[in-house]
Amino acid sequence: MHQNASDISPLIQGCLAGQAAAQRSLVQQFAPWLMSVARRYARNKAEAQDILQDAFVHVFNKIGTFNAEKGPFQAWIHRIVINTALMHYRKFHFEHEKGVDILPDTLNIAPDIFSKLNFDELIDLISTLPEGARQVFNLSVFDEFSHDEIAEILNIPAGTSRSLLSRARKILQEKIKLQSHELARI
Repeated sequence: MHQNASDISPLIQGCLAGQAAAQRSLVQQFAPWLMSVARRYARNKAEAQDILQDAFVHVFNKIGTFNAEKGPFQAWIHRIVINTALMHYRKFHFEHEKGVDILPDTLNIAPDIFSKLNFDELIDLISTLPEGARQVFNLSVFDEFSHDEIAEILNIPAGTSRSLLSRARKILQEKIKLQSHELARI
């Protein structure tokens, strides 16, 4: 989702002026992409829709703080969706998460297994991860934050971030292995 700042500027100005048409256009333009971001953090599609709706409320309330000199609008709105998703789950506080030994970063499965999974199947597998592991997995793998950045965002130690990422990978590895065995039987 790349767009020049000059292309998006009229929409931003319209939103600042409270123009419903500009707001509707912004939602139509960005909602599909941002829904895929929200889906990664949510347990199901309904939760993702709630997260996305809350994120757009934040966008429209905070659009006056957007500064194109600090980065592209897409990065700004992407971060709002991530923050909204994390706030949605903040009540879980990782207290129920248990640390695990650090596991290897590579999955020991055949690469063609991934080609047999479509986006929705992959998101469904990710959505089954425990809250903390899912959040760390998304922030690390999809959103490319470092463990130090994740630790700051989630207010956890960097070691816990590493542990939760390893846990997420281990769980996904097992689920993918199970799914590949099921696919082999078909």
